[in-house]
This record gives sequence, structure tokens and C-alpha cells, in this order.
Amino acid sequence: MEDEALQLGLSALLCRLPLNLDVSAAVDEADFARRVKESRPDFVIVTNALGAALLALRDEVAGPRWLMIVEEYQVAEEGGLAILPADGYLVRQNLSAEGLERALRQLAVGEMAIPLALGRQLMRRASGAAPAPRLATLTARESETLMLLVRGLSNKQIGRRLRISEHGAKRLVSSVLLKLDAANRTSAVVNAIKAGLVDEKELAGTA
Repeated sequence: MEDEALQLGLSALLCRLPLNLDVSAAVDEADFARRVKESRPDFVIVTNALGAALLALRDEVAGPRWLMIVEEYQVAEEGGLAILPADGYLVRQNLSAEGLERALRQLAVGEMAIPLALGRQLMRRASGAAPAPRLATLTARESETLMLLVRGLSNKQIGRRLRISEHGAKRLVSSVLLKLDAANRTSAVVNAIKAGLVDEKELAGTA
């Protein structure tokens, strides 16, 4: 992180959480890349000021769940979260120990971490934006899967809800991501919001 105060504050918060975490912070970009490649951490927490070369680590190194800290003003900018390759997001101005713990627990079980207020901002922005590119039509089963993704359910939970195997749920999720032109669950929900496939009532159910 470019902000030392934010880095120190996050480290202190993480050490206080009842999650038995082994917390460490990178001193520079080279150290960050080395730690991600060698240590394969469970979680990587970054700001969206990270350089493109370091963001490429997300695709290069499998395993870590990426949590992105964004600024309120950045969320409101055109393009915003749709281009940020993360598994979850937190708004810096709303950071708290409770919110951080909830986000990490969600990511640990494969669920999406995105604050309700942030999702609503995306919907307001999408409603006033130019029409989104037409996406492939989702089947009824894929639409059900999308709604469960919005609510932050894991593949196992989706399988139980749809009465299918976890492997079957994984195939459905992959199909939804492909049709929504999304690299991950968070991007899928963002793209679905922009395309008008998700309304605010569904999003409110994730709070």
C-alpha cells in the first residue's frame, strides 16, 4: 500500500481479529511480489493504486483471495470497480474491525464480499449510464444461480439450494461468469447490475 498509515492501521486491525491470522506487510513492490509468489497467503489486501504488473500476480499465483480497499470518490468514478480484479471490496472510509472480519470470512468460504452501499452506488451509476453491451441470455437455472451469487453463496451452498452436486453448481457458476464476460464472482455481479439483471431488492438481501 502506498499509504503507510492505512497499512499500519490494517495490520493492527487484523491482529485483533479472532481469526488466528499470521499478518505481514510488504515494504515495497518487489517485496510484495516475492511474498505473494513464495508464501501463497490465504488473503492479499491491497488498494487499487497497485501497478498493473503487480495486479497480474492475481492471475499468475493461484490460491490467495484478493481484497481491494477503495476510496469513496473512486467508487463514483466512471469505470470504477468493473475493471478492478479483486474477489471482494471494502470502502476505506467505512473500514471497521467487524466489516474486515466479515469480508475475510466470506472470502475464506468462496463468497463475494461487497458492501451494500457500494452495490447501490453501482446500480445508481449503471441506471444513468449508456446501455451496457448485450450479454448472452441466461437460462432459468443460470438466473437462479446468479441470484445466489448476488447473495454471496459458495458453490456448495448453491448446490444445496438448487438440489444438485457441488460439481454441478461449479459448472453453472462458470457458465454464468462466461455469459456475463466476468473473470470472477464480483465482476459477474457488477456486470449483471449494469445489464439490469439484478434489482436493488435482490442486492439488499446481501446486507
